[in-house]
Amino acid sequence: MSTLPTSAKAVIIGAGIVGNSLAYHLARLGWRDLVQVDKGPLPNPGGSTGHASNFIFPVDHTKEMTELTHESMRQYKEMGVFTECGGIEVARTPERMQELHRRMSSAKSFGIDDTEIITPERVKELVPYIDETVILGGFYTPSVGVVDSLRAGTIMRERAQELDALTVSANTEVLGIDVENGQVVRVRTNQGDIETNVVVIACGCWSPKIARMAGASIPLTPAVHQMKDIGPVPRFADAKGDIEYPIVRDMDTNMYERQHGTGLEVGSYAHRPILHRVDEIPSNAEAALSPTEFPFTQDDFDLQDEHALELMPEIVGDESVGQKYAINGILSLTPDGMPILGETPEVKGLWSCSAVWIKEGPGTGKSVAEWMVLGASLIDLHSSDIARFHEHHKTEEHVNARTFEGFNKTYGIVHPAEQWSSNRNVRLSPYYEREKALGATFFETVGWERPFWYESNAPLVAKFGDSVMPRTAEWESRWWSPIINAEHLQMRETAGLVDLTAFAVFDVMGPSALDVVQRTAVRQMDVAVGKVVYTPVLSPSGGYKSDLTIMRLAHDHFRVVTGGAHGMADKKWFA
Repeated sequence: MSTLPTSAKAVIIGAGIVGNSLAYHLARLGWRDLVQVDKGPLPNPGGSTGHASNFIFPVDHTKEMTELTHESMRQYKEMGVFTECGGIEVARTPERMQELHRRMSSAKSFGIDDTEIITPERVKELVPYIDETVILGGFYTPSVGVVDSLRAGTIMRERAQELDALTVSANTEVLGIDVENGQVVRVRTNQGDIETNVVVIACGCWSPKIARMAGASIPLTPAVHQMKDIGPVPRFADAKGDIEYPIVRDMDTNMYERQHGTGLEVGSYAHRPILHRVDEIPSNAEAALSPTEFPFTQDDFDLQDEHALELMPEIVGDESVGQKYAINGILSLTPDGMPILGETPEVKGLWSCSAVWIKEGPGTGKSVAEWMVLGASLIDLHSSDIARFHEHHKTEEHVNARTFEGFNKTYGIVHPAEQWSSNRNVRLSPYYEREKALGATFFETVGWERPFWYESNAPLVAKFGDSVMPRTAEWESRWWSPIINAEHLQMRETAGLVDLTAFAVFDVMGPSALDVVQRTAVRQMDVAVGKVVYTPVLSPSGGYKSDLTIMRLAHDHFRVVTGGAHGMADKKWFA
């Protein structure tokens, strides 16, 4: 007979680092009658947590990811599962050295003060088995470390159980999610049904399949990250722990190398992008190792072996050092490289906590729990909000095209304004052909091809001279033209047309329309019909969510016009 509860405050699907973190933080915030299910065994149910490299570099170019990583590091340390070892991102090219200086700026901006640019000789002192002659320098962060993510997950799960808040059911497969009138009402499993109004999908690469059961979409794809462990390494023969030397990221080759006990782990994001469908992931019974540890394809790694030999010849070139373990590990990739978090727009009570890596797992679990219980998280998750996706973003064609293009940029030098080349011309405005004829340079905005400047206006640059504020540095000149400023100056003198087709437009209608916009907008919305109001939109805690325009078209009819990039999130917020 099944011991699974027949009802729950919330059901968490997944017992990897994310699901365990979420369960604990929901319990910590006061929720009880929680149920956590996973179709695999515990403590390692077979997801990406079980084979992850488990290292954490704290510096990211986005504040959101940096804050999630920092919060995760704090929790890992509090649980006693964090080993600080330091980490160095090395550069083989001048272009990469410039990028490392930009990473220094990001570190300082986000309050990470223990970083420094170091010489090849200093790299050699820290990592004596590296060939310093192939590098120009490095970006050293002493606070880099590795974690025991399986142990961390177990600790958090057990803490939730100690609070008498959580029932855990391993080897329990979800068969369906029932929805009535747009609201989650039930989870069906092979161990019985659970009545609930809240379901969290935290099962990594299986998330799209589970979301489809409820009629929702989580646009990610399972993808391969190759890694191998070689050894035993003579230099590590007397190792007293998992890691005693800094981790090295060989950024220009999209690789990393780290001590792993008596072995050396070599991982790569440089191989050809290898995407899979969820249905191609085997069950625990069918898998040779685990469902997310696919057979290693050596042909895809040949070039990476050469690069590893160049950087660490003492170890990789030692014929006594053999291959201990090698996999095509499965992880989750999203079209824009960010996690997918929040309540789905399609189904009330159905939450996503997906595409989250080890380095930000506990911080993400805490933040999503705050969002669920308190209405907002302490860390701003706007770039990870599942509501950011427009309909075309959710198609298999778009997800595969963008993840295929983005995979080899994992350690890439990516300009903030850099444009995607895949899956373009998806949405064209009525003015597109005319704009193209005028020499428009198009940037993409949520699928729309939007002009950023026109070559036909190039003569304006000479007209305005230094007033266009020309840029001399190569980096700041990328994805930019002085024509932009010249057009702006010309519009001050005369006039111009700006194509705003990419803006999102939606209507709020019905007897409660005024109540909805009054509650959502900061400014007074009980205005005369025909009046347009520009207003901020705030979160329940007073945080700034958006700024947009609302028109009153009738007594019970309002039209919201907002930027395309945040349009779907704004629409969900009003709903």
